[in-house]
Amino acid sequence: MRGLQHATYNHHWYGWFAALWAILVLVGIAGLSFRRFVLKPQALGKLSVTSGIVALLIFILMMTYLLEWKVLSIGSSSWNGNWWLHTIAFFAILVVIPRSKHFHLVLAPVAILFRSETTSKMRPLQQESEDLGMVRFNDLSPKDILDVNACVECGRCTDACPANLIGKSLNPKEVILQMQRGLLSGGELVAGNDAEVRDGKAWVAEKDLFQCFSCGACEEVCPVGIEHVGKKILDLRRGLVSEGRINHEKIANLFTTMERSPHNPFGFSSAVRQKFIEVEKFPIFDGSQEWLFWLGCGNSYDAHGQKVAKAMKVIFDSAGLSWGVLEREVCCGEPARRAGNELLFFQLSDKLMESFSVKKVKKIVTCCPHCATMLDVDYRQLPAYASLGIKIFHHSQFLNRLISHLPIEPRRERVSFHDPCYLARGKGITREPRQILKACGVSVIEPPQHGKHTFCCGAGGAQLFVTDERQEKRDDQVNYRRFNELVATNSRVIAVACPYCPVMLEDAAHHANREDISILDISEILANSLRDQTPVSSVAHSHPTAS
Repeated sequence: MRGLQHATYNHHWYGWFAALWAILVLVGIAGLSFRRFVLKPQALGKLSVTSGIVALLIFILMMTYLLEWKVLSIGSSSWNGNWWLHTIAFFAILVVIPRSKHFHLVLAPVAILFRSETTSKMRPLQQESEDLGMVRFNDLSPKDILDVNACVECGRCTDACPANLIGKSLNPKEVILQMQRGLLSGGELVAGNDAEVRDGKAWVAEKDLFQCFSCGACEEVCPVGIEHVGKKILDLRRGLVSEGRINHEKIANLFTTMERSPHNPFGFSSAVRQKFIEVEKFPIFDGSQEWLFWLGCGNSYDAHGQKVAKAMKVIFDSAGLSWGVLEREVCCGEPARRAGNELLFFQLSDKLMESFSVKKVKKIVTCCPHCATMLDVDYRQLPAYASLGIKIFHHSQFLNRLISHLPIEPRRERVSFHDPCYLARGKGITREPRQILKACGVSVIEPPQHGKHTFCCGAGGAQLFVTDERQEKRDDQVNYRRFNELVATNSRVIAVACPYCPVMLEDAAHHANREDISILDISEILANSLRDQTPVSSVAHSHPTAS
């Protein structure tokens, strides 16, 4: 071939640099091939012929470069054959990659560039265009199309999914791949019931979508930043609900409960909350105070949640802050929106925004990461709310700023801290709860899965309100699994920072006959550490706090 006679040896620094990378690539491709074709991890799925072809072509490219660089004599017949083999392998890989699943080699860097810093974010609906959520494949945004084609099929998302780990059919990897297959084959409906999926009319099963805990574990471990939860699974739920195509009885019952006054997912009368704030003498927010303490449904109606609210009252008063609670609250709509009922979310948000506007609310602190996410992220998608300029603080952020002004008497105690998914992954807050515990003299014993890699308690994604206990009472439930991991630290106190987590963990403690384990919110531990205060935990729990 004309021009080959001008070839020269490449023994300067670049040649050595390229050779080093070629060797590293050979080692990497050998390891990957051994894992894929010998070990055959289940998460990777069925063997792919194109995987073998791509691996072989990469091996040929690297070996032919190394042979040309140091072994073969330029101009010899073997050198010429090596050159042609290298060139054919190069052009072959350019043909194979765009036509196979390995197109992710091109798309993955782009997907990583656009990955979100936090997990499980839902997109705002475009109301002017009658947006009902994700229903059809032409509803996919450019980022969605990028995501479904950038999947490397590694299976990390499935390995991290708590629903899949306890034997449910939800497989985050397959959700993405089914969307990819449907998109590439010109499908119409993205999701449907089992019969529609079986008949090829839809690609993702409703049953799988409603098993999701929206914990964001799949998104956190995805190496290319695919947004499985908020932008896919929850949006598909929203599409099914908007079109009235759900067959989930518990979900329908949740919506009915929340549509009735006082609009809380527990279905309790507003008198429960009213009596609580009257008996405990909570100040009523009238617009003159600096802080609105947002109780939310968890701290308003759940027995343990009310004890957490009492601990917060002790802290507010000890710090001498100006604060109050709303005389009447409605749910922020988090369970409704996460379960797919956008209309109900809009109805509840209208009530809330009117209340905030009338009371001139400017600063809100809440103990609930779910409420904090709604008020600080979801609600800001509504122009009327964004214009109010309200600042939202999770109580871990608030208390961490406050501890230097409180009369703390440190106590020596070992505590295992459970990071709530919506706090650690959803808002990126992991440091503040630990700093509060440290200020209280507490030694934090970390479970294996902690921080942004925490394991779900099983309450998110509206599962707290829709799980069928008759079918779910088994030893491998998500909350049982997490409880066992926490008590394996040999700590008799589990610290939490969410009102949903104690509900799930106390259920697991009861199931395991571990009434000796105390489950305390960080605010309870802090309130108990204040000088001249009656210990909140002694009132809050029938079982003793570990020393």
